[in-house]
Amino acid sequence: MRIPNSFVTRFTQASDLKLACVFYSLIHKNTKRNLLGYEITVKQTTLVSLCGFSVSTVKRAASSLLKSGFIKSQKRQTNAPGKLGTYTYTIEAVSTASKYFTMDKKLMSRLNGNEFRVYAMCCKLADSSHKSFFQSYNDLSKLLGMSRQDVLRTIEKLVKGKFIRKKKIRTRVGDFTDNTYTVCIYVPHSRIKKAPRRSSRRQSIHCFTMNTPIKNTSSLYNKSSALSIGFKKKMRLLEIFFLKRGSGENELSITDPFLIICLKSNN
Repeated sequence: MRIPNSFVTRFTQASDLKLACVFYSLIHKNTKRNLLGYEITVKQTTLVSLCGFSVSTVKRAASSLLKSGFIKSQKRQTNAPGKLGTYTYTIEAVSTASKYFTMDKKLMSRLNGNEFRVYAMCCKLADSSHKSFFQSYNDLSKLLGMSRQDVLRTIEKLVKGKFIRKKKIRTRVGDFTDNTYTVCIYVPHSRIKKAPRRSSRRQSIHCFTMNTPIKNTSSLYNKSSALSIGFKKKMRLLEIFFLKRGSGENELSITDPFLIICLKSNN
């Protein structure tokens, strides 16, 4: 998603910055636009989920953005008597044709407070090709209006969480200069479905044999007999099995001589 560069320094409260970024993540080519700005229709529960906020924090941040003029108007639909529906916000239209940075919106709910502010500044400062920047702690402190210690602690949290990567640069003299940071590309965790294990044991084939002698075999080949139909199906399955295995009739006659006789007489 595209976020205007001005957002990082314009919104000093982390909750205001995150909610403004969430609003811009919901803008697409079919988003309505009026004279005041973009019209965003969204459920409050959706904002809570995307921001990782509580309902009260979303309300407080929306009230702050309304007071600052970023949110031009805020209306809530009424679906039925006593039942409130979705909100429709009209937000300020800031061009993202140039002077913008990109951020994965799936990350926003995972970063809170100063972590989100510092990460947004890292995304803004990173170059488009390598996603790297080399500003010092003092530079970041001035840009964000935070103390150097707060910036240092927050950067370490982001490095530990693998949101950014830190690389120390050694000079020719042997000492270290300002660190180089790289914004990591977020890859969501996903479960890889494992293929079912194949059994090492060969599948058993049920062979049907005659345990008791049959005196009158003519009934087995009578088409009107239920026993005959079932018997012929079993014989056909056995025939297909041995043909696919490449075995001739000799193997079948060895396993059960009576079956090969029945198959021949049936054909």
